[in-house]
Amino acid sequence: MTHSDRAVPAPMKKISGLWNLMRCVTARADFGEGLFLFYFVVLVRQWFWPLENHLAWWLTIPLALVCWYFYVRNKNEAAPPAEISFWLMVALPLLFVYALRAPFPDTSFDIWSLRLFHGERGLNGFIYRAGEFFPTSAPYNPTPDMVTALFRHILGYRLGTIVNLLALIWAGLVLDRLLRTAIRTGWVRSICVLLALGTEHVLFEINNYMPDLLALPLMLEATRLLLESKDWNREPNKARRICARFAFLMGTSVALKPSNAVVCAPLLVLCVWRVGNGRRPVRKLAIDLLVSVAVFVAPLAPYTVWVWHLTGSPIFPVYNAVFHSPLYPATNGWDGRWGGFGAREILAWPILIFFEPQRTAELAVYSGRLSLAFAVALICLFVGRRLNRPTRAISFIIVAGSFLWSLTMGYIRYALYLEVLSGVLLLWLAAKLFRSAGSKLAVTSAAAICGVVVLQFFAAAKYVAHQEWSLRPTLFDAPSAWLEESKYLLRDRSIRRLLSPSQRQKFDRIGLWIVSGSKTAGLIPFLNKRAPVLGVRSAGIIAMEESRRQFARALKGYEGRAMYSIAVPEDYEDAVAALHQVGLKPGDYSEIILFPFFAPSHLVAVRLFDIKEENEPRELKKL
Repeated sequence: MTHSDRAVPAPMKKISGLWNLMRCVTARADFGEGLFLFYFVVLVRQWFWPLENHLAWWLTIPLALVCWYFYVRNKNEAAPPAEISFWLMVALPLLFVYALRAPFPDTSFDIWSLRLFHGERGLNGFIYRAGEFFPTSAPYNPTPDMVTALFRHILGYRLGTIVNLLALIWAGLVLDRLLRTAIRTGWVRSICVLLALGTEHVLFEINNYMPDLLALPLMLEATRLLLESKDWNREPNKARRICARFAFLMGTSVALKPSNAVVCAPLLVLCVWRVGNGRRPVRKLAIDLLVSVAVFVAPLAPYTVWVWHLTGSPIFPVYNAVFHSPLYPATNGWDGRWGGFGAREILAWPILIFFEPQRTAELAVYSGRLSLAFAVALICLFVGRRLNRPTRAISFIIVAGSFLWSLTMGYIRYALYLEVLSGVLLLWLAAKLFRSAGSKLAVTSAAAICGVVVLQFFAAAKYVAHQEWSLRPTLFDAPSAWLEESKYLLRDRSIRRLLSPSQRQKFDRIGLWIVSGSKTAGLIPFLNKRAPVLGVRSAGIIAMEESRRQFARALKGYEGRAMYSIAVPEDYEDAVAALHQVGLKPGDYSEIILFPFFAPSHLVAVRLFDIKEENEPRELKKL
């Protein structure tokens, strides 16, 4: 033992060891994994939903840090640092797009109707409390809403959406690594990353609380793991870590958006093929399978078990013809406005969407990225062995994923992963063709592909300059309003603080919320979060006899409480009709000016009215 060893007290040695350990972990963690820590917090918090809120958070934070530590510590390699060209040519333009509308609050329909409600409730426990009846249209998985709620609490309502910008930068970093083997020049690769991310339906959501972008970097990272990993059978321990990491990324992606399971299915097929394409002992394969299944299920289990217990279906309300929950009609149907009609259109839908943009989403524009890549991917699969393994794998993912997506929904907002991966395939092939020395046809084809991708990028930029989900103006459309709204950045965290004492008293005396308005459920946690909530607005649920019986029992359990509801004036008549369907009627209403976007710059008049029971028994009243 040296003199220096004897001079260091034991506690200091422990602190030094811990410090060195943290330095080791942070050295291996990249930008994306720093953001991933917030995902871990949300996923761990769900496992403690049954506990008291303060105790749950005291357990959540340290356990999330431990889980995140093991995730980072067991990486197979440290991510190479992003070059300055990435931050200038990818991150900076994305920041510019985000800043165009950043001070203007998100006013999307889904945000008012359920996203805010699910996010606030999920951070405090189950999204539906015992004795409540469907406060929102359906109990969707609140994982993405909890992530955005964390950022909303930290940064305020307007800047809470910055998590989508961070997720896109993370996705760009993954694409940068994915394209390194094909495009070695940093600034060229960075331009290609921006082109791959620059599709209109990706950028439409950069300023919103919608959930679609949060899983994008996870799915791309899972794709990178499959494409870059070499022969797994020569290094079984490394293969096990890769499989577990892949399974966790997939499970978290599905937790963030259940529809991701459809477009992720080809990735799972590739992973199973890679693992099984060898001579590893059956016992080791079985262990790998059990570990992978466990880490895949872990992000999904708390919500899935809860919603199955509540409704009788693990994915309520979709595919209810399979799971037969008595609380919803037995249908597997998707929204009939979107996607192909009939077998022929469904099979050709990845191509047809370019010609039928009005059937792709509510924002009826589409520049055709997936349509082009789908056709190219089909050609690549026919060429087969003349292409390398990663190109064949990406082509398979795009073709198979597009078919499954067309079959189940055909809604472009649920195919953003395929949109971005389409850009990767096209630019990857262009790079390969450019390097085909002596082939004039190859160079011409590469130039044509690049030209089309660039045109698509500028078409997307034009769409984004004029449209997005909240229909907000940009800095260039309303510069004075942009500057005025900027005053509330980092200050917009509370609605109640902006109300007068008399208005707060009105909301405090509410003993039971009845959600009859289509756009007001999201406001309830910010006006009176203690009162239980019963919903009457979901037509599919209210149509079922078992649902109506459960509603009647829930209402009877709150007998004697002061029942109130709120609705915006233009929705008031529909709210009254929804109340009549369950044997309720409105009393007198008073108009109250609210600040639904957490700042006095946006005033919205709502009607607050008490609820009474009709004479006709609820359980006998028919629709």
